[in-house]
Amino acid sequence: MVFFDHVVKNRTIRRFDTAKLVTDADLEYCLRCASMVASAGNLQRLRYVTVIGKEAENTFSRIALGGYLPPEKKPSADVAPTAYIVLTSESENPDANLLIDAGISAEAITLAACELGIGACMIRNFDKEYFSALCKGEYLYPILVIALGYPTEEAMAVEASLGDSLKYYKNGENINIVPKLTVEDLVVNKIY
Repeated sequence: MVFFDHVVKNRTIRRFDTAKLVTDADLEYCLRCASMVASAGNLQRLRYVTVIGKEAENTFSRIALGGYLPPEKKPSADVAPTAYIVLTSESENPDANLLIDAGISAEAITLAACELGIGACMIRNFDKEYFSALCKGEYLYPILVIALGYPTEEAMAVEASLGDSLKYYKNGENINIVPKLTVEDLVVNKIY
């Protein structure tokens, strides 16, 4: 598979097979990939906390998935993620460079997971107290939570135009539709 195909396939997944568990080895591979990406000044300030097993089962109620979805289409505990990676900072108020580093790292993690057949969802809407406690809150603060698991749904990118709604939506029970603007709409100027 070429890189572009991985990028297209790497869509947000919100429903997972709770009987098929993400392993420590899977998480290690994803984090090995994240450890090799660029970081501002090569300072490598992000730290990670992994959550699997029994604690992962307790974590689902501490996150919000599918903000655009109507209540009847939101995922429930019977399709919860089986693992989480928490990206953390030593600062309660991370600077812009650290947030950019988190975005780069998160994309590497989700692409690596996609390569393994694991679905992922990046989450900023989470219970900060709960995740701070998992991160030993005295010195690490959660920036982003990545939910992971083997998907029970598909996601598909579709072409959109400026002016169209860009909100993702469900097409039936098992397909997420994700509108994406064209390159022509995204490039505002070409300078030669």
